Amino acid sequence: MAKRHLNDQQRRNIEQRNAREVDNEDLRPGLVVAHHGKQVMLEDSESGERHGCTVKQTLGAVATGDRVRWRENVDGRGSVEFVEPRRSLLIRPDTLGKPRLMAANIDQVLITIAPVPEPNASVIDRAIVAALDLPAEPILLINKADMLNPAQRQVMRDFVAEWVATGIVALEVSATTGEGVDVVQTHLQGHQSLFVGLSGVGKSSLVAALMPVGSEILIGKISEHSQEGKHTTRTSTLYHLPSGGDVVDAPGVRDFGVWAMTVEAVRRGFGEIENAAQHCRFSNCTHRAEPDCAVKQAVAQGTITPRRYQSFLEMMDKLADQSP
Repeated sequence: MAKRHLNDQQRRNIEQRNAREVDNEDLRPGLVVAHHGKQVMLEDSESGERHGCTVKQTLGAVATGDRVRWRENVDGRGSVEFVEPRRSLLIRPDTLGKPRLMAANIDQVLITIAPVPEPNASVIDRAIVAALDLPAEPILLINKADMLNPAQRQVMRDFVAEWVATGIVALEVSATTGEGVDVVQTHLQGHQSLFVGLSGVGKSSLVAALMPVGSEILIGKISEHSQEGKHTTRTSTLYHLPSGGDVVDAPGVRDFGVWAMTVEAVRRGFGEIENAAQHCRFSNCTHRAEPDCAVKQAVAQGTITPRRYQSFLEMMDKLADQSP
């Protein structure tokens, strides 16, 4: 076999890569378990010890769940020098509309709802779109099931039925009584999961119920006046579960906008509409005024709920408004 000859650019690339490898020999593997502004809490992958670290400015933002390379400086503080390639990265806009990194390397998103505060169906739709776009598996958690009498429990089951009909798993759980916690543990094993939901639905209480007694988990209370939760979790924090798997407890959100939402992401989040759209007369059907629209027919027949149909149209309208 003839020897391959390298051009000057290829040789320079190899030399630069070798130089980086030599420079990185003293770097240690770590996991970002919490993020506080420009500081991160990092867990050394070899010793398990935790260190407060700064992040190299040229790296940009890092997220909870990032696998990184870091070094301990002479002053005892750590410095994150390199971020390993991510399997996934969940970004949502903050209150100013700027992108905020919530978590990295997530493969499962537990969308948590409760009787109080009242669930918001549109927020759930957007969370599902974001999860599937990672890609990650969305799961609905109905927390505080102990607050529901049999009739109220059925109302909640009816509420989530439209998502269950699309294949999404819904679990009933109570962090207070322990109901369903073992089932949730089973779903978490072998995954890096993210808890999301409105403030006050009990995400931190659920994480505490999954952790050994005495673990330091901040838990807030519902504001009786507003029936909304207080933001107990100020930053996304990763916890290792004794039953297996990792979970990230993210700050509560009163809305769940999807950063850089695309048409493809929305279609993935509304699988029943995408399936029906395959039978529309026109391949570019917008499912509004076109004749022989299979989606509108499915809505009329009850196989697609009117609320999901309207939610889909609203997301598509928002995308159109954002187009240049």
